[in-house]
Parts: sequence; C-alpha cells; structure tokens
Amino acid sequence: MGRIVCFALMMVVVMVVGCGGRKHDAAYYEGKIDSIRKAEQLEQLRKMKAEAGIYDDPVEQFFDTLHIRPLPIRSAGGNIGRLAHFASVPKSLASLLGYPAETPLKIVALPKSHGHRVVMLAEERDSIAPMLSLMTLNKVYEPIDELTIYEQKVEERGEEIGLAFNEYYITSKYEITLLFAFIRQDSKSPTLESTRRYVINDDGFFEEVVVDL
Repeated sequence: MGRIVCFALMMVVVMVVGCGGRKHDAAYYEGKIDSIRKAEQLEQLRKMKAEAGIYDDPVEQFFDTLHIRPLPIRSAGGNIGRLAHFASVPKSLASLLGYPAETPLKIVALPKSHGHRVVMLAEERDSIAPMLSLMTLNKVYEPIDELTIYEQKVEERGEEIGLAFNEYYITSKYEITLLFAFIRQDSKSPTLESTRRYVINDDGFFEEVVVDL
C-alpha cells in the first residue's frame, strides 16, 4: 500500500500542476513576491514587539511566534515537512481551536485574508498521513471556519479496496482548489473523481465557487 500511496500522491500532484494553468505567468510570480514581502514585514513587526516585551496575552504571543508560510502553496501530500516549519500546538490552545486537548496538532500561520488570521493545522494520526485543514480565526483567536484540504482514507467500494484521498493548491489570492481521487489496490494510477474550489469571503468563511475548467 505504501508504494501505491506514494505513486498516487505523485499522480495527483501532477493533476494539481496541470489544473493550475496560469501559475507560471507574471501575475503568479508577482503574487508570490508580494506574499513573501508581507510575511517578511510581519516577521519584523513581531520581532519588534517581542523585543519591546509588550505581550500581555500568551495566546497572542504564541501566534506571533509562528512561522508565516507565504502563498501560493502546492500540495505535498501528507509530507508537512516539505510545506513549512510547523509548531506543536499546546493542549490549552487545541481546546481553544475546538479540538480535544489531547489531539496531536501542529500549526503554521498563513497570510491574513480580509483581515482574518489564517492557519494551517496538521492533525497527526498513528500510521496514517496527517490530515491537513485551513482555519480562519477572529481577533481573539477563536475559530470562524475550517476546511479540510488533505486526507487519506482506506475505503471498500463493493468488492474493491483502495485509497481515497484529496490534494490541494492555494493561490496567492486564496483560491483553494481541491482534487478528490481514488486508487484501487491493484491499480497503478488514481482516478480523479471531482474537483472543488473555495475562496475565503469577507466574513472569514470558506465559500465554494464554480470551478472554471
């Protein structure tokens, strides 16, 4: 199954790249550079606040110490080490985010959208690739909405056993494309079953939009 999973991930990443279409034009690189600049500015501001010792809220301090992963982001399957430097989530913060305190969570910050904080969460599970989700937060770090962007599940479909999984691509404008696929245990290539696209609206919710094929 491990070999099949790796092959499946490679195939769907190819699908993601193929669906990007316009990712390598000038607008793509301009968006990437702008995202990196914003991340660098935030990092500098956070460093100044830490040096000035002006943190009163330990939750705010935790979020301000997170690495900021610029956009765009291409799928790396369950290999979160290839995506960014994730930090472990304290038990008290896991509860604040709506998870049981004992849930093994890792987190990385993303650029803000419409003034809302955005983070990527990785829920680690025994012998299974981590489940990844995007979460938007309000000004007091409470969850607004959450969207699963990567998950693996072994499924039985009639007499067939295989792996159902999805991959993702996030543009610099927070256009989030999800591709859902299934690969049978005796197959060498996955079948792309559906594609969905989401954006983050002004209120911080993930809103599904029509996919422009």
